[in-house]
Amino acid sequence: MTTNTYATDAKAGAKEANYAALAGEHVPPCISIYVSNVSGAESAKQQRTRIRNLLEGAAPALKNFLLSVKEAETLATANWEALEQSQPPHGEARGFALFASKDFFGYSHLAEPVADRVLVGNEFLVRPLLPLIPHQDRFYILTLSQKHAKLYEGSRRGIQERTLWDTPESLREDFEGYSFGFERQYEMHTAAPAQSVLLEGAQKGAVFHGRSLRHKDRIAHYFHDVDKGVVNALKEQEGPLILAAVDYLIPIYRTENKYPHLLDHAIIGSPDRLTAKELYAAGWKIFEEELAKAAEGAFAVYTQHMNTALTSSNLRETLTAAQRGLVRFLFIPSAGERWGSLVPPDTVHLHATQEPGDADLLNLAAVLTLRHGGLVYVVPQSQLREGADLAAVFRYALGSQVAGAD
Repeated sequence: MTTNTYATDAKAGAKEANYAALAGEHVPPCISIYVSNVSGAESAKQQRTRIRNLLEGAAPALKNFLLSVKEAETLATANWEALEQSQPPHGEARGFALFASKDFFGYSHLAEPVADRVLVGNEFLVRPLLPLIPHQDRFYILTLSQKHAKLYEGSRRGIQERTLWDTPESLREDFEGYSFGFERQYEMHTAAPAQSVLLEGAQKGAVFHGRSLRHKDRIAHYFHDVDKGVVNALKEQEGPLILAAVDYLIPIYRTENKYPHLLDHAIIGSPDRLTAKELYAAGWKIFEEELAKAAEGAFAVYTQHMNTALTSSNLRETLTAAQRGLVRFLFIPSAGERWGSLVPPDTVHLHATQEPGDADLLNLAAVLTLRHGGLVYVVPQSQLREGADLAAVFRYALGSQVAGAD
């Protein structure tokens, strides 16, 4: 049975926004609205009133795009029913964001409260999302036992089972379709009782003796068939795969695995005893740890190549590189704006305060990096070089035509 905690949008065209969609090129103006949630029976009415007030405050910016406040409100609330009927992915949401243009409508429920604000420009405002929503929002869990093999897809919205086509349901089913030509008898004893969900590491589990090695071969054949189903199901996917099994099965599966994004950490214990909620919680914990490691690794690349043509902490240089799709990793602070404009291909105007037609250039750098497949991380200001607005790692050294490791 499939466990599905994903919500369905109330209207076609209204969907929870992702970075790829937000960073795309849209018909301006792009209206970004962030609102903290209110409680009570009048919450929806209050939220719409606050949105109207925010838009009225942005009337001069809307006027630059020949759009009235009423027209902007229509764009922002045209799919309000979808937002109301969508289920927050993390229980009770504490804020939400709306993104609207003439060719796009998206929203995002937020786990943390945000400051009420609206921004009207040529790009959507993504900076407030970055600390709250990971850029990679998909991971997979493969539960293994001698009775079952199941594949799940997880995200911040929850967990759902995915179908493993042409895959034996159990070790017995696999063995009935394939005979090794030797006795099926085996002996195995357990060196330690089954464990609850733990990170992989402890050397516990079953010990094989004599003919019991034959049973290990049967398990390996079963896992070989399971792996083929997993590789087929996750074709062209890059999300990390987490194993969930009793500990002695983990190394057997690893020898058969062909999926390139299998994690070292696993959920140790019998997955048949776990509810979908427990499985998701254990998988999400490992997934968050992997995201943190990836961010640390990305900044380590910057540190390693600091003061070379492969990195920069110069806003002008980084913006023009992002425009050309050359930024691999971008690091920006969570607070503070740098106002100005980018005139392609390489002219950047910086202003001490916001002027008509200006954009937050840190947000623009993030959007352009995401648009071309780069990754953006929010870091403390203290982690950046003194006086720097950002830091970047390029795909290859500027001025070089030879691509580096990406």
